[in-house]
Amino acid sequence: MDGFGDFKMVTRVSIIGITGYTGLELLRLLLAHPHVEIAHVTSRASDGEPIGSIYPHLSHVDLTVSNPDLDQIATDSDIVFLCLPHKTAQDTVAALHGKVKIIDLSADFRLDDVATYEKYYATPHNYPDLLDKAVYGAPEIVGAEKIAQADIIANPGCFALLAQLMLFPFAGTIEKADIMAVTGSSGSGKSASDGTHHPIRSHNMKSYNINKHRHIPEICRSANITAQQLNFVPTSGPFVRGIFATAFVTLKPDSTPKCAGDVYENAPFMRLQDSVALANIVGSNFCDLNYQKVDDHTVIVQGALDNLVKGAAGCAVQNMNLICGYDETTGLKQLAPLYP
Repeated sequence: MDGFGDFKMVTRVSIIGITGYTGLELLRLLLAHPHVEIAHVTSRASDGEPIGSIYPHLSHVDLTVSNPDLDQIATDSDIVFLCLPHKTAQDTVAALHGKVKIIDLSADFRLDDVATYEKYYATPHNYPDLLDKAVYGAPEIVGAEKIAQADIIANPGCFALLAQLMLFPFAGTIEKADIMAVTGSSGSGKSASDGTHHPIRSHNMKSYNINKHRHIPEICRSANITAQQLNFVPTSGPFVRGIFATAFVTLKPDSTPKCAGDVYENAPFMRLQDSVALANIVGSNFCDLNYQKVDDHTVIVQGALDNLVKGAAGCAVQNMNLICGYDETTGLKQLAPLYP
């Protein structure tokens, strides 16, 4: 892996779990990356099928889905992206660890506390020793240097990342935060259900998992608050992509939060706007934020990001760039939002 700082180098990547929305979005971004070569795109169910026969929008892409063993994937790759369902990535990360750099887009290594993981995901964690080795992949919060040195990157959850980016400037000064976040249907994944079926979703809004959502521990950690200081209302919206959130933040008396403009001054994908709109970020890796001071103790924050890009695949590519020594924005900043 020497020489990643040389922009003439090519990074060989594989995607395990290509057929879900996150895997497909990751492939879209990586195909446009100037320093990436795709080694494997894998799926047990679609082994041997050309990607274009499964997804006709990719009929121009000369890739065949395969299902090689993990040792072969590690040998052929510099970085492996895991786009597997939550609770199923644990064994794969453990098998690949030490053989190749891993960027895991599941939730299995986002939390460094086994008890918290098992509480929110209702399943045992079989590799608690690896939780300490995984680095949380939020560059604007964790820092580029820590991510660049990681062997395992745990990509953030989409709700979690937006809420964290909204609250991070106030970390340590928050008395209470109330957040309502509305997400598009793609956040529910490819498998249909009564709650995501388009004839209902297209004209409906409903909230779910209020104050029980699995992303709450991620939000609390970076905001330096407890779950009791947070009201989180995730809501299904009648659109496909994006998350739009509003936070009402009550600050501790006599506290002095940081200025968001200073916190994100060198963060290329953070944009402070006069107003926030989904249409301004969909299809891009940007996160738009707006801060409105109500009084000395109350701030209203609004934010938006694309759940499949900045909330998943785009952030993963951003992390890959940092690991490989490429400019953080490579292959991403050219992705202007889809407007209209």
